[in-house]
Amino acid sequence: MAVIGKIRERSGLLLVLVGGAMAAFILTDLFSGRGSGREDQSIGTVGGEEVSLIEFERRVNDEVESYRNDFGQQVNAQMQEQVRNSVWQEMLKSRVMLGQVEEAGFSLTKAEYDDIRFGENILPEFKNQPNFQGEDGKPSAEKLQQYFQSVQLNAPVYHEIQKRRITENRMYSKYTTLVKKSIYVNSAQAKDDYLAKNTKASFNFVAKRYDSEADSLYVVEDKELRRYYDQHKNDRKYRQQAARKFEYALFPVTASDADRAATMKELAELREGLVNSTNDSLFIVANSDSRAFNKTPYTEGTADKVNDSLIVNGAVGTVVGPYQEGDQWKLVKVTELADVPEARVRHILLSTQNGKGEDVQKKLADSLLTVVKRDRSKFEDLVVKFSEDPGSNTKEKGGVYDWFDKKQMVPEFTAASFDEKVGAITIAKTSYGYHIVEVLGQRSRQERRVVSVERTMKPSPATFKEFYKKANDFSLRNTDLASFKKAAEEMGVQVTPVDELRNDQRFVPGLQDAQPVVQWVNRAEVGKLSEPIQSGDNYVVAILTGIREEGAPQLDDVREIFTKEVVKEKKAAAWMAKMEGKTDLNALANELGGAQQTATDLTYNSFNLPGGFSEFEVVGKVFALESGKVSAPLKGETGVYVVNMTNKTAAPEPQDLNVDKKTLAQRAQSRVDGALFNAMKEQVGVKDERYKFY
Repeated sequence: MAVIGKIRERSGLLLVLVGGAMAAFILTDLFSGRGSGREDQSIGTVGGEEVSLIEFERRVNDEVESYRNDFGQQVNAQMQEQVRNSVWQEMLKSRVMLGQVEEAGFSLTKAEYDDIRFGENILPEFKNQPNFQGEDGKPSAEKLQQYFQSVQLNAPVYHEIQKRRITENRMYSKYTTLVKKSIYVNSAQAKDDYLAKNTKASFNFVAKRYDSEADSLYVVEDKELRRYYDQHKNDRKYRQQAARKFEYALFPVTASDADRAATMKELAELREGLVNSTNDSLFIVANSDSRAFNKTPYTEGTADKVNDSLIVNGAVGTVVGPYQEGDQWKLVKVTELADVPEARVRHILLSTQNGKGEDVQKKLADSLLTVVKRDRSKFEDLVVKFSEDPGSNTKEKGGVYDWFDKKQMVPEFTAASFDEKVGAITIAKTSYGYHIVEVLGQRSRQERRVVSVERTMKPSPATFKEFYKKANDFSLRNTDLASFKKAAEEMGVQVTPVDELRNDQRFVPGLQDAQPVVQWVNRAEVGKLSEPIQSGDNYVVAILTGIREEGAPQLDDVREIFTKEVVKEKKAAAWMAKMEGKTDLNALANELGGAQQTATDLTYNSFNLPGGFSEFEVVGKVFALESGKVSAPLKGETGVYVVNMTNKTAAPEPQDLNVDKKTLAQRAQSRVDGALFNAMKEQVGVKDERYKFY
């Protein structure tokens, strides 16, 4: 085992160094046809036809390179995953829907293509862009033409992507519009909907909830569970997606004392350079982890006591540190002692954001200005009575904003506070409304501004190696779930169970960078432990505990759910036998330890009974009762019921069903875009196997 551990340790660390080269080598083999065969080059099937990995990667790479080259954007792992998902959806929709669209006779001519880009029927994504509008606020055909010509000339890859998207989306839109136009609601449908909304019933009922008794009182035998499973395993609501179940032990890699000392030493060696620097911006960008130069006000008490005192009392050019602040080491340089003007004012805000007209508020502002100029002692009372600024209109505050600088308020308010003399009272018009502003004081505050070189406390490669050894030893010594959990508990290592990781998921709770773990899980065999997998600043050792296939569930996958359902059946049967023939609802309620409840004017299309019972089937059975009749026990989803119908009111004859027809049609049309595509996907069958590669 020691030999295996050494081999694994070396290979694991080596992969960190040569991973990029290895990936390039594998992908070269894959795309040149020297890989493991045609099957591995498919990322899924649509209608039984394979979706080529080569084509998928080409389209993803085109889009990624377009972001980088045409738009100058950095593409990180998260964005790359978003691009993959976007491309997959486009390829999927094309294979599922485009053939149907073309078969229906739809196409896009050159004239129409130009028309929706810069003609009379410009697409909303271009029509509503301010950059493409003229001085009159309307779309400018000239600007749009220049834009599309520029894209075609300067970004040819993006031009092809854009052209394909515009063309296909327009054709999909035509097809869905046709489907929407074909939706028709007849009078019988409208009348059914009208009656469901207007037929009402009032009744008393007694309910015995399933959760009113412990499940443990009802024993479920294996043959009963198997019977229920055979009857319901193919029910649509139990159909499951393919998923995997695993647990993982987390080994967080933290900086050692040696790492901290090394970081401090590096910064100490930079100290002299920062002291003598003639261009702080270049020095900090070159040496700080953030690679950013920021001149920031220093707040007293930010650093520890000794270094805080050195910064607060240091002259311009003083360099303090290195010292630790949170998970960072810092070198701080006092770069400027600036005089910052501040003002203290009180004000009354008359808002124009609450529906009151500007003219009305302006007249009131002028009136109040006259009052307070004549008698300043009335200012506070007027604040309480008129001001609509929740931040300063309390009696305790009296409309006062204490000392603030010129960056904190909107420009108009700032001008009234700083450009006027102390004692001046003026009106300032801002986007919030009209302010009557009195300047109470003005002063200058000295602000100490600093720049800093920052180094985040990171584990060194040597520290990563030590933690890798620890995780590696753990995975070699504990080869089954029981020993895995026991060893983790003894070591104080956190173990996290993941009950469901679907093929389309890339996120794992508790992990920074889950992709390497997800890739391992999607390839592993049940009961197998992983080697240490790096996930951010952690090592992860995972064990696969189950695989769930797509479609009808296995009994073990739904054992807990189905056991509860069998218990519900047993409870319902027992309670219905006990409630059978009972017509006195008060006596029945007392016998069951509950109370009689009442429903008043419940409509036929209701899904819920009073008391929080979601029971659409029970509601349907209730409406079959005649007035004055008591039902037999009714089995529902939440409990068992006995109902006494007191009054049932038929809906009045409808006078005009045209509004109902229109409403039902609009409701159906609003579902077309999503429902049509989903129905087509289900019809042809889609298998997404991207998880094998990403």
